[in-house]
Amino acid sequence: MDKLRLKISNIDRLGLVLDISRALAAREINIISMELELNTIYVEIEPLAALGKQSLIHELSMIELVTAVSEINLMPHQERAEQLNAVLTAVSDGIIGIDLAGRITQYNPAAEKIVRLPASEVLGQAFTAIFPANSPLLEALHAGTRYNNREVMLEKTKSHYLSSGRPIIDKNGRIIGAVAIIKDISAVRELVLTVTSQLKVTFDEILFTSQSMQRVVTFAKSIARGESTVLIRGETGTGKELIARALHAASPRSKKTFVPLNCAAIPDALLESELFGYEDEAFTGAAKGGKPGLFEFANSGTIFLDEIGEIPAHLQAKLLRVLQEGKVRRIGSNREIPVDVRVLAATNRNLEDMIMKGSFREDLYYRLNVIPLFIPPLRERKDDIPLLTQFFLKRCAARLHKETDTISQQALAKLTGYHWPGNIRELENVIERAVTIVIGNIIQAEHIIFDQDYSPAMPALPQACNRTLEEIINEVEQEVLMKAMAKHTTSRQLGTALGLSHTAVLKKLHKHGLTLKRS
Repeated sequence: MDKLRLKISNIDRLGLVLDISRALAAREINIISMELELNTIYVEIEPLAALGKQSLIHELSMIELVTAVSEINLMPHQERAEQLNAVLTAVSDGIIGIDLAGRITQYNPAAEKIVRLPASEVLGQAFTAIFPANSPLLEALHAGTRYNNREVMLEKTKSHYLSSGRPIIDKNGRIIGAVAIIKDISAVRELVLTVTSQLKVTFDEILFTSQSMQRVVTFAKSIARGESTVLIRGETGTGKELIARALHAASPRSKKTFVPLNCAAIPDALLESELFGYEDEAFTGAAKGGKPGLFEFANSGTIFLDEIGEIPAHLQAKLLRVLQEGKVRRIGSNREIPVDVRVLAATNRNLEDMIMKGSFREDLYYRLNVIPLFIPPLRERKDDIPLLTQFFLKRCAARLHKETDTISQQALAKLTGYHWPGNIRELENVIERAVTIVIGNIIQAEHIIFDQDYSPAMPALPQACNRTLEEIINEVEQEVLMKAMAKHTTSRQLGTALGLSHTAVLKKLHKHGLTLKRS
């Protein structure tokens, strides 16, 4: 039998709760729970037979200033819990709640699907018994900070999701738990693909004046309408994805899907299922009905495999098979699914060197390198810097709501004289930095700050060949001390500058045989 729950309406008076408790105790009835609100008392007790229940209700209604006694289905806290549960069940995002001790108190059906573990195995468990110890939700609990869209991977179920969370704080300002909202990474991926695959870039939108880039674009246009696999080579930040998108836009597949994937950004454990998909029950927690991979998603269109040099060895053979046969096989299936996909790949790695070292398959290399396309680094196409600078200047000024519209000749000379290890991406950062700090509408040379300028006191790392880590650290430490000594004349000033105690500075000076100059 279900427990008996009573709602006792009353006109509040001193001792009323005590009188109700005595009446129940006289009948040897144990109170399971009691809740108090203004002019209402709720009591939960063990079930009674029909006659006993009516007799008790009559007796309680006779207590002084009790105005009514009625039976209810749920206590207020139970009603609130059911309402909360209804909400948690209805939302499409996963919700995970933990208490101050780190035990899981909330875990809705959407979370079950995303995490791929039933609530019966999760609720009441220590969070770290299920989820990674470095999960951001624990940071929210211990540090009291919020976070947004942090990536989490649960190895045991191969679940991969984005988590946003916050601490739960009571009315006294104390942290009493934390809650996370999680989204399946595949759902996020499909949304991103829906948006990013539609971002079309044409060759007319690629900015250049240099002869080297003219040759690249002319060649790229000539191969765009073909079906051959293209391997785009170039340093980080040279615009490999831009060229890939332009190739797709100029191809007969331009009205179909363009699917970009950064192979280095997906954990090895998930990359196979992302690329090739999986069947129902292919592994513990696999989504019901299975899931198509990106090759199927890109069918009739183009797939762009960026950072192809980072693909793990065990997947290289499977990718080779797709390139050779035009068929994919989902995880957990023997069925081969035909796909009509043009493959564009890109890398900043020396694949030839990787082949020599045995970390990249030679047969896959030749399948990918049907048409090689090399993008020169920015330092080899400095004629493009003025045009690119003006473009980034106009775009950054509009986005930052600044009136900056001019760059001085001295500033431009500083830009063209730099070696640009980060290429076009670094140039864009430098221009945004200048637009942010400049006052007025003209960027001068002093507003051009390169990444290496942020740490002038840090020496370049010495060559590590045939040297121990301790030897390298000692040399760097000595150079840092010597540079700081050029600006500070006392050990206390030196300690303040380096974040060390006076005693620690003296010990390090003695260790390296350095002496402060007397002023």
